[in-house]
Amino acid sequence: MATNRQVIDTTIALERESMAIYTRFAKVFDPQPSLRDFWFRMARDEARHVGALNLVATVLDLEGKLDLPAPVEISETTVARVRALLAESGRDSLVAIDRALGIALEVEETEVEDMVADLLKAIAERGEYERYMRLLVHDLGELSYMIEQHCHDPKLLARCDTLVNRHADNLCKTATGH
Repeated sequence: MATNRQVIDTTIALERESMAIYTRFAKVFDPQPSLRDFWFRMARDEARHVGALNLVATVLDLEGKLDLPAPVEISETTVARVRALLAESGRDSLVAIDRALGIALEVEETEVEDMVADLLKAIAERGEYERYMRLLVHDLGELSYMIEQHCHDPKLLARCDTLVNRHADNLCKTATGH
């Protein structure tokens, strides 16, 4: 079983890689201010996730719990999938907006966001988890809007909306204590 430190370190590394991809997309779409700003917001949100996880790691370290078994498991399959996806998305110097949005959805569909949420829920105060979930639902809503505006791919949009709804439902259950 992995320790809190190992799970947090791995999750932070994946969040940083996601941030790098979104930052690269901001550069690719720099001539289009609305797209550039969208990708930069996505990168900034990944940076916030890294900050939240670093805060949790610091608290756990102060409590002497950083090297204890983690309350959540990290899937090596998920890690490999995310890294392959991120590596693939970094190959092209030019990427079409529909492909970039598809990549973002694939990244967000992985279990990484769930791992962050589960870590915050298990080892942080409830408010931190709820803040994270609100931000995640907002980000996914923005991604859904961008897919609708720029892709016109009903299947991609439906996948994103399903993800938004799943996380919104989890947030509502937490807020109401269910």
